[in-house]
Amino acid sequence: MKKILLFCLVFVLAGAMVFAKGSPEPAAGGGAKIGAGRTLVVGIWGAQQETIVREHVLKAFEAETGAAVELVLGGSSDRAARIYSELENPSMDVVYLNMAQTAQAAADNAILPPNPARVPNYESLYPIAKSVGGYGVALMAVGLMYNTNVFKTPPDSWTVLWDSANKGKVAPFVFPGTQGTAFLVMAAKVHGGSEANIGPGFEAITKLKPFPLLASGIDELNLAFKNGDVWLAPQIDGYANDYKDQGGPVGFVLPREGAILSMNCAAVTKNSKNADLAEIWINYHLGQPCQEAYARELKYGPTNSKVTLPGDLSAKVVYGDAAVSRLQRLDDATVTKNQSAWTDRWNREILNQ
Repeated sequence: MKKILLFCLVFVLAGAMVFAKGSPEPAAGGGAKIGAGRTLVVGIWGAQQETIVREHVLKAFEAETGAAVELVLGGSSDRAARIYSELENPSMDVVYLNMAQTAQAAADNAILPPNPARVPNYESLYPIAKSVGGYGVALMAVGLMYNTNVFKTPPDSWTVLWDSANKGKVAPFVFPGTQGTAFLVMAAKVHGGSEANIGPGFEAITKLKPFPLLASGIDELNLAFKNGDVWLAPQIDGYANDYKDQGGPVGFVLPREGAILSMNCAAVTKNSKNADLAEIWINYHLGQPCQEAYARELKYGPTNSKVTLPGDLSAKVVYGDAAVSRLQRLDDATVTKNQSAWTDRWNREILNQ
């Protein structure tokens, strides 16, 4: 009888050891990690952005939560379409979108509203980074790129483009597009118009003819600045400052009338089964390490007002209250509604030199 009891005891102990080996490892506090056995799916751009989040978000996230991460790389237009087609059962938990896409998704209830209780860094965001219904993660500005061989003192106003001395040396970007749309709207605004009254913008840009270039790419515009063919152009701050760092004869300013905001955002998809993990991920993205890496590697300004950047870097991105206050958000609804008509008018009045 004793041998039978001893055998049963050994069998029970062995079974318990096997069960324990297959269970999630306990966290430091004694319980299983929140993400053990789960996978967070994140839709994001590739290249440098993938590299940055792998280093400064993914590692810390996996260590804290115990969850695995799958990155789905691609463009934001594809992600925006998928969150609508997969509304009831989303394949992605976190989606990175542009500002207009985020605002539309929020209006359509396709993403979850911000949750400051689970994303503590949300409270430190600049108001403009909270304005779209998701989480602003990177600030960019369409301002004025100028030729430092010509302008020893940086121009501080959009109106300098219409000075007679600069005739034939201003290069607009093609329309539609980020820079082209921003420039059309700013041209309207400094001549008494707006998104709702775009006529003054078309009239003003027509007066800049002949154009040395209608820019459609970064490299061709940089070459035109290097050759002296272009003195002034609307451009995204990061592109201008990257070329400056490469030795290009250019500078960049946020004109006193303002610059058009461009912002990348993150959001949690509606009906995500991993919304709790998604919020932890986004909070890491809004922290100092990731925000600083975006500024250093991509010249994207931090959206977290408490992030600190060294002086050599802070001058190359949108950084600080003064710079952020100059950013103007486009009336995206009006732009979207009128884009087709504006494109037709652009083709008739601007392309026809």
